[in-house]
This record gives sequence, structure tokens and C-alpha cells, in this order.
Amino acid sequence: MKKSLILTLITTAITAVGYGQSSIGIDIYNRYLWRGTDFGNAAALQPYLEFKKGDLSFGAWSSWAVNSGSANENDIYVSAEFKSFSLTVTDYFFPGYEGGDKLFDYSEKAGSHFVEASLSTSLGPVGITAGYFFVDPDKSTYIEASYGPLSVGAGNGMYTIEGEDEKDSFQVVNVGLTASREQFTATYVINPQQETSFLVFGVSF
Repeated sequence: MKKSLILTLITTAITAVGYGQSSIGIDIYNRYLWRGTDFGNAAALQPYLEFKKGDLSFGAWSSWAVNSGSANENDIYVSAEFKSFSLTVTDYFFPGYEGGDKLFDYSEKAGSHFVEASLSTSLGPVGITAGYFFVDPDKSTYIEASYGPLSVGAGNGMYTIEGEDEKDSFQVVNVGLTASREQFTATYVINPQQETSFLVFGVSF
């Protein structure tokens, strides 16, 4: 993908939200855990910014491990709401800052970008999110259901770890129980597929 395409996407999104509402902030976590998988094995700083106008949002979100550059992530996304549904396209980018990040190379061979389309909705008190990576060698899929403080997610591809002789399969990878108070959040997570658990604590500013 040429440089002009990503620049066009960003410019179009910013133009679409115009001078709508903007927000910024940062979250600090004792570790970066996403959909049952740990990234960086370290505390992380996670700043974000978002522009929103009507039902359209455009934003950037990132995560930076405090003691290692191996877990850098710098994403952009566009989201649109339709009645009770929310459709989001997210470009996950993992820079190493060593001169070869290939920001404008979206080929799966380069491995710099992973792009996902996700759809979220609610069925009564139950929240549902489904995501599919269409730029990803594994074409990974993830589905999560949440009810109050409890969430359960399952996926394949990047979400699972199989042995050399095992085929990729769809498995439960994220079972979480969350509690919050003011700007503080804590989540106890079990990943049955990896046979491990985490306790994640964060504060938002």
C-alpha cells in the first residue's frame, strides 16, 4: 500500500469529524493485557486521543512498555455507530524505532500492520463484540460476550498457541472479572488456552 493511501484515510477521517468534540487521556496499567494475551511483560503507559462528530469517531491509541521497546503499539481507528451497532476498523501498528518500521507497507509479509474490522452490539444486558483481521497472515477471529463485570472471549490465529503438530483452532482465551472505583480498574483474567492467569490494575487520567 502506498504512502498516499494511509495519508488519505487519515485526512478523510479527520475531515469527516470536522471540528467535532475531541478528547485526550492516558491509562497506566501494571501490564498490557489484550484479549487474554500479555504484551511486553511490563507496566505500560497508554495515551489516546479521539475526535467525534455525531456517529463518527476517529482516534489514535497506543501502548508503551516502561522497560522495553518490544511491546510498542501505535494504532489508529475509525468507528461509526448505526442504531444499536458500532462498526470499527482498527489499524494495529507495532513500531520498533530502529529505522525499519515500514509504516506505509501493509503487506502481510512486512508484518508491521494488522488491520481488523469489528462489530459491537448489545442483546439486552449482554454485550457482544466480534472482530476479524483481514490484514493478518492467520486471518484471526475473536468473539467476546460480556454481562456486567463478567466477560468471556474466544479466538483463533494470533490468540492461540499450538504445538508444531496441532492445527489452529477456535478456543476460549479470555475469561475476565472486572471491578472499578472512580478512575481505578482491576480485572482478574484467566486464559484457559495458555493455562495462565493475570491480575491487571489500572488508573485513568
